[in-house]
Amino acid sequence: MSLARFLPSVSALLAAAVLLPTLLPMRAVAAEDLPGSRNPLDIPRFPHSWIVRYEQDDRFLPREYALGRVDKTRRDVRIEHEVRASATREYATYEMPGGTQTRAVIEHYLKQIGSEPLFTCRGRDCGRSNLWANEVFKQNILLGPDLNQFYFAGEYGDHLIALYVIQRGNKRSYAHVEVLKPENRVALSHNEEIFERLAGEGLAMVDGITPGAEGALNAADRALLAGLGESLSVFAGQTVYVVCHLYGPAEGAVLLSQSTACAEEAVSALAATDSVTLVPFGAGPLLPRVGGRSRLEFVLPSRLSRGIP
Repeated sequence: MSLARFLPSVSALLAAAVLLPTLLPMRAVAAEDLPGSRNPLDIPRFPHSWIVRYEQDDRFLPREYALGRVDKTRRDVRIEHEVRASATREYATYEMPGGTQTRAVIEHYLKQIGSEPLFTCRGRDCGRSNLWANEVFKQNILLGPDLNQFYFAGEYGDHLIALYVIQRGNKRSYAHVEVLKPENRVALSHNEEIFERLAGEGLAMVDGITPGAEGALNAADRALLAGLGESLSVFAGQTVYVVCHLYGPAEGAVLLSQSTACAEEAVSALAATDSVTLVPFGAGPLLPRVGGRSRLEFVLPSRLSRGIP
């Protein structure tokens, strides 16, 4: 082939190389935001992500704010703990660039939010992804494998913020940022009535805590317990048992050992006054409930001994 005949081919290849990036889908880099959308509260987004769903509603209407895992019992959707308040709402759902690791997305937003969690969960500890997507956020684009989900609830100034991160089965990752502005101050404690139940019935489950697979408590669990410890002084002179129930595929003896470590960690986190005797007790899987799950309970034997149910 002569050089003259070869040169046009080279020119054509160079032209194609210039045009190719404009013809490829932009999802691997970024896409344009949904018209009229913005970052809620101007919280910086994950780099190169874009908004695919957005809503801003400045009306004070009854809203639900999830502070616990989401499950379904028969036909009823059950959020382990939630706050209901009259509030405005704004949310944005972001799609991540191809190949983004959800861990990086989570770390980015937790750094931007900068507050301690009121509740957080990961994977199956959050419950069912389809319920978070379709019932809580009503965004079917957030549906993915239960193992691939993460949820954070916390305060951001005078707002409540919820962050949900999911990687779908098609490997696309999404972050949903939702903020509520309550009309009045909201009581956010998980356990407003726990000590009333303990004093009246001798038994009370600690809401908002589900021990991990090996009985471990995360930072949010320990922070929640630290907030409860001071209030235990109302039981001065009495003995309160801190009982960890743990279920899983391991042998019973292993679960008993792990649940004992769980109870001891909980007692340490409570940091109660010396006026109350706290006794850690690991029940493992030996005191089951119908539909039960791993949990932490306070038990006041002096009340149980009176035959109070």
